[in-house]
Amino acid sequence: MPHDLELIGRQSSHYTRVSRIFAHELGVDVRFTPIVDLMSVDAAVFAGNPTLRLPILRIDGETVFGTSNICRVLARSAGREADVFWPEDADTPLLLNAHEVLASAMAVQVEVVMHERVAQRPADSVSIKRKQGLVNSVRWLEDHLDAVQASLTGKPLRSFDIGLFCLVEHFPFRNPVDVSGMPRLAAFAAAFGQRASAQATPYLFDA
Repeated sequence: MPHDLELIGRQSSHYTRVSRIFAHELGVDVRFTPIVDLMSVDAAVFAGNPTLRLPILRIDGETVFGTSNICRVLARSAGREADVFWPEDADTPLLLNAHEVLASAMAVQVEVVMHERVAQRPADSVSIKRKQGLVNSVRWLEDHLDAVQASLTGKPLRSFDIGLFCLVEHFPFRNPVDVSGMPRLAAFAAAFGQRASAQATPYLFDA
C-alpha cells in the first residue's frame, strides 16, 4: 500500500538533498515542503523536531527525524533496503574511514556555513580549527576516492555516493571551501550529476 510521504527541509540543504535524491532513486513519491524560517527556535517550524534541525519526514501521520533515518524509511517503504550500501556495510578500514570522514565533513560544512555565512561571525580559534578539519577531510576524500569507489561493490545504490555528491556540489553553492583543485571529486560530481535524481534536485534558496 502506498504511503503518504512529506519531506520537510530546505532546497539549499545538502542533508535535505540527500533525502530527495534517495526518494528519486528509489522511485518513492514524496511531496516537499520548505522550511522558510531557518533560524526559528519554534520546534513546530521543524515539524516538531526538538533539535530544530532538518530534514524531517512525515509518513502516514508520523514523523521521522534525521537524514539517515529518513533514507532508511524511504528504502523500507520501497521494499529496497537490501539494494542500498549503507555505512554499516563498510567492512574494511578504508570504507569505515571514508564513511566517517564524509559524515564529519557534511556536519562541519553546516557549522562553517552557519558561522561564516548566516551569522557572519568573525573567525576565532574554534572556527579556524573546524574549517581546517573540513579542508583536511575534503583532501582525504580526494586522495582516497579511487580506492573507495573500487571497494564499494555489490549494491546498486550507495549512500556514500549520494552524500559525497551532495557535499561536493554544496561547496560552490555556499563556497566555504575551494574544491577547484581536486579533480577526482570534480569528475565524480560531474558524472553523478548526470543522473536524473541529481538534475531533479538542484540547490535553490527557499523563499
